[in-house]
Amino acid sequence: MLVGCSPEIRVYHEVDKSNPVHQYKTFQWAKADSLVWKTNPLYFNELNDGRIQQAVNDLLIAKGYLPGRDTAALTLRYDIRVEELSILLPDPYGYMYGDYWMMPRDNLFRYREATLVIDVWHSHSRKLIWRGWAVAAIEVVFDDGKKPEVVIRSVAAKILDAFPSHVDPVDSVATKDRLEN
Repeated sequence: MLVGCSPEIRVYHEVDKSNPVHQYKTFQWAKADSLVWKTNPLYFNELNDGRIQQAVNDLLIAKGYLPGRDTAALTLRYDIRVEELSILLPDPYGYMYGDYWMMPRDNLFRYREATLVIDVWHSHSRKLIWRGWAVAAIEVVFDDGKKPEVVIRSVAAKILDAFPSHVDPVDSVATKDRLEN
């Protein structure tokens, strides 16, 4: 719902430093909560679900993680929040010209602010170990007719930019040995 290359996007992260994510290798998606989908079908739908999961899967695989099933070490979940907001922007000079007089004017702008949250849980302990989220005004990031697939992939990339890459200890030792020789 947001665009990664836009200056209007804000990205945040929270990490449980006592349980580093990079030590795990496999991930799976949590079961979809159909109750959430019913409360906001405009944003929670099968199309967006597929777009978000595919973008995140591709990015995690590129970072060295493997998709798994019931025995995966990490469980992923996402959430979408959209708020209707408004901002009052006064005219820079405080007045507008009417037919025969000057009248004070304020501009009230309404917009929708979307937040995409990606949570990573430890599958066995069910503890949240990593969270990333991005916030932006929908009207700003979907200007110029951007396709939802492109916007969602950009946002996922921006959120997961700070997600640690998986380093397999066996692979890292083999790589180190090759570099030394």
